[in-house]
Amino acid sequence: MAGYFDRIRAEIDDAHAAHAEMLERVPEGLRASLPVDATGVTRAIEILGAAVGIEAELRAERDRSNRANPAVLHGRVFGRVPLAPETVVAAFADGARVRAGLLERLAEAVDGEALRDEVRALLAERPPPHDDDAEPVAALRAAYAAQERAVLLCAGRLDARAGADRRP
Repeated sequence: MAGYFDRIRAEIDDAHAAHAEMLERVPEGLRASLPVDATGVTRAIEILGAAVGIEAELRAERDRSNRANPAVLHGRVFGRVPLAPETVVAAFADGARVRAGLLERLAEAVDGEALRDEVRALLAERPPPHDDDAEPVAALRAAYAAQERAVLLCAGRLDARAGADRRP
């Protein structure tokens, strides 16, 4: 039976493939509005959150935190007017910041403060872009990749703990 690490790796790989396929189908102008995709990490947080009994807590926090996302606010004010590139990056960066907090909470639930601190340090190496970043899309992609590594770290630790729990 595959462990959480393999399951989460498959979720991330499937999300990458689906994102690439979608980008091939959308008009060129829309591609710039979809520089990254967090589906794999988001799904992984849900799976691992359920495994440690905090799925509802994480979902509620995610929903509460995403209410003020720049893209959501833009839509409330301007309707379906296309987003400026800066707003697109800001929206994805804000989503990454929300997920970072969720990943820290998840890591602590999986294996305590030490794993939380390890995840926090991993994410701090590649933070979401800020307004003054020269290459905001590159920084965004690096932040998303760090979140994938963080969720895989949590999955691997959960597998290791499950193995330790089964030993006599």
